Amino acid sequence: MPSEGGRLSLRFFAEGRLPVTYREGLQAALYQALPLPLGQRLHDGGLLEGHRPLKLFVFSRLQGLLYLREEKAFLAQGELVLHFASALPEVVEGLGKGVWERGGLEVHGLFLRLLGMDLDPLPEGGDLVVEALSPITAYRTEGGRTLYFNPLNREFALLLEANLVRKAQLLGLEAGSLALKPVGFRPQHKRVERYKDTWIEGWMGRYRLEGSPHLIRLALLTGLGAKNSQGFGFVREVKG
Repeated sequence: MPSEGGRLSLRFFAEGRLPVTYREGLQAALYQALPLPLGQRLHDGGLLEGHRPLKLFVFSRLQGLLYLREEKAFLAQGELVLHFASALPEVVEGLGKGVWERGGLEVHGLFLRLLGMDLDPLPEGGDLVVEALSPITAYRTEGGRTLYFNPLNREFALLLEANLVRKAQLLGLEAGSLALKPVGFRPQHKRVERYKDTWIEGWMGRYRLEGSPHLIRLALLTGLGAKNSQGFGFVREVKG
C-alpha cells in the first residue's frame, strides 16, 4: 500500500485586503511554494488517469478573514489559518518546506507571514462526522450544460463516492464504498463562488461518512467532490 500522505495546518499573520476571488491567487502561491519539478508537474496535469487529471491535494478557505460586504472583499487583520492535505507525501513535505523557506505566502500582493505549522494526525477508526472548510461541489455535464446537485439529492453522494473510488484505484487501493449523509442540512450552506470566470456551486455543512476506512481517509487527504486542487471540498473531522 502506498504511503498515505498527510495534513498541514499553517498559521499566518497578515493585515490587508483580499478579493473575493482570492482562491485563485492562493492556489498559485501553493504551486509556487512546491519544488519546481513537482509543482510544475502538478500544475500541468498531476497524476493522470486517461484524460482526466487527478492532483490528489486539497486546501481549505483561509480561516479568520472578515467579509466586507460593501467592498465585496475580505479583510485580514491578524492570524489566519490554512489547512492543506494530500495523499502524496512528497507534496505535503514539499509544500511545508517551501512555505518555511519563503517565510509565508504571497496572495494577490498580500504577504501572509508564517507563524507556524503543524502536521495533523489522521483519526483512527472508520465512520466519521466531518465539516466542510471549503464548499463541496458535485456536478455532471450533459449536453454542454453543467448540472449541480445538492446534498439532499441522491446523485450528490453517488458522485462523491465515485470520485473517491477513482482516487483509490489510481493509488493502487481497492475500490470500496462510501455512504454520505448530511447532518443538520440548511439551504444557507449553499455557496456560489467564482473561479477563473466560472461560477461554481458548492455546499458547506456537516456530513456523516460511513463505509470503507481507506475511502474515509482519502476524503480527509484529497477532499470530497470535484475541483479539490482549486480549493473545493476540504473536510475535517468533527471532534467529540
